[in-house]
Amino acid sequence: MSNFKSGQLNQLGDKLEASGWTAEDITRLGQASKARLDEIRLSLSRSDIILVIEAGKTELWLHEEQKTSWVNGRKILAYLTENSLLAGCADLDELEIIQAQGIEFFRKHFKGRAIFGWRGVQDDSVPCLIEGGNEVVLRWRHLDCDWDAFSPALRRK
Repeated sequence: MSNFKSGQLNQLGDKLEASGWTAEDITRLGQASKARLDEIRLSLSRSDIILVIEAGKTELWLHEEQKTSWVNGRKILAYLTENSLLAGCADLDELEIIQAQGIEFFRKHFKGRAIFGWRGVQDDSVPCLIEGGNEVVLRWRHLDCDWDAFSPALRRK
């Protein structure tokens, strides 16, 4: 027996139908693996990153050693992974959504810091946003580099 109320299911059905979903699409969704459904749920929550930032539900996270020194990127990534913190970190898509908000939004919320999206690591590099004059610039930093206190991870609380 489902824990969902019929009104919730009707609302979902109406939205899916209005978006062009077919009965076959719903069947495939119902047959998807748990891992795939988890990915879909996570992608839905990622699109609200601006609301989450504005509500104060993010943090600029630092590895303990980053607070007073420099820490190698591979050590940071290992710590985030081993302590199940990586899933809460921003990814490339979220950084691009933040970048699209412009420099005033970036300055207001990040006050001149670079912010890193550790869940977006690709080819041994971490995406980050920095101020570049009057715009927000997306850059990549290799895991073999070191991070200091001015290079936090953006994480959901």
